[in-house]
Amino acid sequence: MHQNRIRTAAHSFLTALASLAFTGVAHAQFYAVTDLGTLGGTNGLAYAINNHEQIVGTAQTRSGNSHAFMFQGGRMMDVGTLGGSNSWAYGINDNGWMAGTAELSTTNRHGFLCTNAAASSLMMDLGTLGGSNSAATAINARGELAGWAAMTDGSHHAFFMTNAIVGDMMDLGLSGGTNAEAYGINSNRMVVGFTMESGGGMQPIMSTNALQGMSGMTTMGMGGVGATGGQSWFVNDMGTIAGQSQMSAGNHHAFVSGSDGMMGRMNVDLGTLGGTNSIAYCLNNANDAVGMADWTNGMPHAFLVTNALGGTVRMMDLNNLIPTNSGWELMAARGLNAAGQIVGYGMFAGHTNAFLLTPVSAPVMMMSASTPQIVGAGMPVTLQMQMSAGEPLTYQWWHDGVPMPGATNATLPMAGMTFTNAGQYTVTVRNATGTVAVASMPVSLFGLNLTNGMPQLTVAAPAGCQFRIDYADHLGTGANWQILTNFTVMGGMSQMNDLPPPGSPSRFYRATLLP
Repeated sequence: MHQNRIRTAAHSFLTALASLAFTGVAHAQFYAVTDLGTLGGTNGLAYAINNHEQIVGTAQTRSGNSHAFMFQGGRMMDVGTLGGSNSWAYGINDNGWMAGTAELSTTNRHGFLCTNAAASSLMMDLGTLGGSNSAATAINARGELAGWAAMTDGSHHAFFMTNAIVGDMMDLGLSGGTNAEAYGINSNRMVVGFTMESGGGMQPIMSTNALQGMSGMTTMGMGGVGATGGQSWFVNDMGTIAGQSQMSAGNHHAFVSGSDGMMGRMNVDLGTLGGTNSIAYCLNNANDAVGMADWTNGMPHAFLVTNALGGTVRMMDLNNLIPTNSGWELMAARGLNAAGQIVGYGMFAGHTNAFLLTPVSAPVMMMSASTPQIVGAGMPVTLQMQMSAGEPLTYQWWHDGVPMPGATNATLPMAGMTFTNAGQYTVTVRNATGTVAVASMPVSLFGLNLTNGMPQLTVAAPAGCQFRIDYADHLGTGANWQILTNFTVMGGMSQMNDLPPPGSPSRFYRATLLP
């Protein structure tokens, strides 16, 4: 008699934890940290977030390439490439339009626009200014783009596009340098970036209205902070600029620069976290700034500065706003939205992972969670994701990326598994601000049928899951399990036949989910 042997593999769940810290405005601030996952590989980087909690960046695929992604509803979606191996998404607006750069089949990179990544990953090639490469680094609420593009002589010029669908790149020039790149654009068509000087230094550049073209691009003064140059990385809708200043001692400090009436711009040195260098990558319209700064041991840490133009500047290490036992070392904060949610990347479980930080009113902690399961046909399964928090939390379960109607509790009972029930289950946990936890687990079904006396083994699981099938001639103490095969599930279901040698004893089978 043959039978299937069911075994549950161990799995480490994503946790959502937060710790207590104090901000510059003297109120308690907590954050929940969520791992955004990957596209099948081991690493991920998040670069931007909009006000609808859509997040973009780049993540490693199962094949080891890096692909642009959009993260939405607890799921990371692969945006693809322009025919090459790799792509990167740097910006997203509140309409869900993405901007970035992607490799062609020739390995050159072109800037791209994707207008509906949540429904379709079709990339629009933005071309260049005559050279080989380009990158769209920022997109505003109008869908207008800024970035850099190569000229026929190989130099880089900053560019602006008013309408990527029917328009062309507008050359913003060099602002007196040898190469120039734009990294930020706001809803008022203000563009910022930097120009490279012939001597190797860099100067921040800005244009108050990109429609003026290269005639409106100019270098910024860096007075008041002891800087000799720098780079501008972001501009909010209030016209406040964030970036990195080149200090007279040769090191670099994060800065913000805001309008100061008739006196020009007011530059503020944000300092460091005790080390030598820092850079501000983003700020919201409340002038809260995030970025990366050296710690006392020289390692980069993600930082937050609240109300950077409001007087006393206090740079806070975001690693002090999450618990010491979270497993995270937050390295860089790259994006920030109006609700105060922060995205970036750091070290987690030995890999560089993309993260989302969401403000919460009290510490949030996972109390219990399910593990991936391999079950037999007809067996009941209950999944759970129970959280402890000082505020109301809502749950939503998803099956293979589709929200399950009515599945809005901490537990998800399923009576009687079938092959169609197998797949990837994800639960998102939210507070009034946004996502505070995401957990995902495969539920697989392992079945055995006899066809003309021959065992036929079936595994239904999410595509890409790797399994090992073992067999033994008896169960219990002393069972000598032998590997029958290792395989990767393709298309959601895999079947195989096993023909034991004539006269061999009956076989028992078990399936094991591999890391």
